[in-house]
Amino acid sequence: MQGTQVKGEAPAGVAGPVCSVGLCPVSMLLTATQTVRPEVAEHLLAAGREFLLAVKAVIDSRAEGIERTSPLEKIQIT
Repeated sequence: MQGTQVKGEAPAGVAGPVCSVGLCPVSMLLTATQTVRPEVAEHLLAAGREFLLAVKAVIDSRAEGIERTSPLEKIQIT
């Protein structure tokens, strides 16, 4: 029977698993990286890591300038 697809199986001409959720970022990433060479995937992962470290550094530098005061008051009970 042509044109039928069992849930969880890839359609004809597509290799690998297909996610049943539309626009799933994980399955989109896996589908995009299936055809690239390992060096390219490794480079993209390293670039993503460096980007996230840069974002973390910006957030940390902004957080240093914020004065952290607690709205709580310590009361001594004697």
